[in-house]
Amino acid sequence: MGAVSVLLNLWQPVYGQRRLLVRLAISASLVGFLVWRVDIAAALKTLTDVNYVYALPALALFTLAKLIFAVRWRLILSRLGQPPVRTLFGTLLVSNMANNILPLRLGDVLRVQVPAQRHGISRPGLASSVFVTESLLDGVTFAVLALVGIALLDVPETLNDFIWAMIGAVGTGLLLAIFGAHISVPEGWRPGRWLGWLPERARQAIADILPPFVEGLAALRHPWIGGQVLALSLVAWLLEGLMFWLFGLGFGLDLSFGSYLVIMIVVNMVISIPMAPSNVGPYEVAVAEVVAVLGVTRSLAGGYAIATHILNILWVSFTGLIAMWLLGLRLQDIFYLRARAEAPTPARRESLERTT
Repeated sequence: MGAVSVLLNLWQPVYGQRRLLVRLAISASLVGFLVWRVDIAAALKTLTDVNYVYALPALALFTLAKLIFAVRWRLILSRLGQPPVRTLFGTLLVSNMANNILPLRLGDVLRVQVPAQRHGISRPGLASSVFVTESLLDGVTFAVLALVGIALLDVPETLNDFIWAMIGAVGTGLLLAIFGAHISVPEGWRPGRWLGWLPERARQAIADILPPFVEGLAALRHPWIGGQVLALSLVAWLLEGLMFWLFGLGFGLDLSFGSYLVIMIVVNMVISIPMAPSNVGPYEVAVAEVVAVLGVTRSLAGGYAIATHILNILWVSFTGLIAMWLLGLRLQDIFYLRARAEAPTPARRESLERTT
């Protein structure tokens, strides 16, 4: 199957059927809710009074945070391979751009595809690092930063309940993942009798996938790796909090840094759920409501939400295109789901010759 066919197959189930209409309906309904809650004319008027000098350093901090995430990702993968930070950083930027275009956060598939194709890293290991380890560690970081936010400001009761519910969910998920990370999968392991009812092909797939998948959870099993990864997570998310703080300075918002940590956490939790194309609607409603709850007028909160989202989309698209060009990524690299056939090394070639 060629790259174009795979692209069409990925696109068609979402954009050729009901899901596109559902996502567009969600986006439109939330935009309508925003219009109902916020005086859009007044919100747009606030954009003319913004000091956009703060925008470039704010967005630069966002990209610096992605670089730190790339370093963190390499550390998580340390027991599976050592891909260069340059590749991981570029892949993150392209993935963020793709998530603004593709449905259901399919851009995250890039983070499995590119390192697997270019550096031969196990896809199951990459999947567990991206979709399990990173998500849980981010949740732990958010919980820590949320507690800092609670300590630094008088959080309204509605946000307080949300934060404690998030902490409870993260704690439960982390305990389950740590338990899974400590599962021992010996070399040559095969599914036992309890999976004997599965076809041989399925059992072989499980035997091939499970060991590297568990190894991708190594950061949750080894305290030294986990501590370093958590420290990098804190630094990266604090940088994103600083981005929202700089945007706030541009808007003249009178909020503490703890408030921007809460805003950053809410934003990232909202955009992690693929409800609408480019999260248009969910992002604006979430940010405007949180900023308003923190004491800002609704028109100014709405203007802040609209401007930060537009600037973020433009910046992510710009940096993603540059990264795609520098990495030489093509559609085949992104959408071709089979691993590339690699040329045998001289040692491997000599071994093959001896056996023939």
